[in-house]
Amino acid sequence: MQIGLFSETHPLEEVLVWGEPGIESLLGQLLPKSKSLFFSYYDVQEARREFRHMQELIEAEGIRFTRAKDALAKSMEKAGLPDEPKNIRELERALLQRAGEYYEMFREHKIRDFSHEGIHGDIDEVYEQIKREIKTILDEDIRAYGEAGAIRLNHLLSLRHDLPLANIFYGRDQSQALTERVVLSVLKWGIRKPEVEIFKKALTELGYENGFVEIDRGSLEGGDVALLGDTCYIGVGARTTLSAVKNLCKKIGVEMEQRGIQIVAVVNKRHAEEAALHGAPTDEHMHLMHLDMFWIPLTPNLVMAYGHEVDQREVIRISRNSDSFVIEELGGFREFLSSKGIEMLEVDEQEQQNFATNLLNLGNQTVIVALSTNTRVIKELERRGFRVLSAELNKLVNGYGAVHCLTAPVRRTKK
Repeated sequence: MQIGLFSETHPLEEVLVWGEPGIESLLGQLLPKSKSLFFSYYDVQEARREFRHMQELIEAEGIRFTRAKDALAKSMEKAGLPDEPKNIRELERALLQRAGEYYEMFREHKIRDFSHEGIHGDIDEVYEQIKREIKTILDEDIRAYGEAGAIRLNHLLSLRHDLPLANIFYGRDQSQALTERVVLSVLKWGIRKPEVEIFKKALTELGYENGFVEIDRGSLEGGDVALLGDTCYIGVGARTTLSAVKNLCKKIGVEMEQRGIQIVAVVNKRHAEEAALHGAPTDEHMHLMHLDMFWIPLTPNLVMAYGHEVDQREVIRISRNSDSFVIEELGGFREFLSSKGIEMLEVDEQEQQNFATNLLNLGNQTVIVALSTNTRVIKELERRGFRVLSAELNKLVNGYGAVHCLTAPVRRTKK
């Protein structure tokens, strides 16, 4: 399979996704917010329908839509897991038992989460709904992957690790295409850490293994990485660390420089310091966890950005000189963008929290936004000549991510 990504603004040819949220995400609804990394609750069946609508929008534009979940299922046809359930009934019992354990363990905590978030729901009713939907989604998985495939996938995603991999459907974070390579991430929080190895198996099945770059210092997540012009921007703060950016530079910095691309870290020092100390993310960290939560390229000289967060960020250029790093502090992010002739279309705090910047740029001045409620932003994009499609991800955004978080472009037309 061919990899080719040289700018976030080039026309999109192929996008990698995980697939719809599944039973693992249902189980995640029973975990405390501090463990699940979700808002307190969202309807998974509705989220699955939203994902399929997003897929339809992308495929209607002639873009190849590659699902890592399907590739993983194919790879697992060759060999199962030694401890997997013997049949579908045994799997269903194990899933229902795990749901019951989470319900008993975290019921009081979830009641507090609901109250804090202003959710007028009943965790007892949620639990009953989850039990019903486990059976419904399991039937859908059997139709999609066969009984053996459904057993292996759900055992791996929901039962085999300490926590269900409830966030895996945010398929950008686990890897990132850069030029003709695929950088495999190191995810920060425990519930997400196993996702990278699973994506690696899927990417290998898809034929991408010759392009892998593996990070072995710090943490780096795909939502923090963007190529625009002669610069690879990497957000450093709540999730990605400066040590990982240096490690990436060590691995492919010279290769990038030979292509005329510099690596810069876009650093929120306070968030980086807090994330190193806290045992769970704060609400502020969740809303600004990645670069794509507040900044996104639209054209070679135009970005959409939340100006307040841009002004909290400092730019550090990282390069190699023989066996050592060259670290250059280049000042504020806003000033850096201005020096490169890049204009900012600014969004306000409410628009940022409504995921205005977390869009998918299809190139050719076409974008898919998460929600049509950001009417001012949409009108401004249209005024500037953009064609705007809306995925209407009203449930999926309750995992603190939107269209950009769900999609990982692996090939864009090189101009």
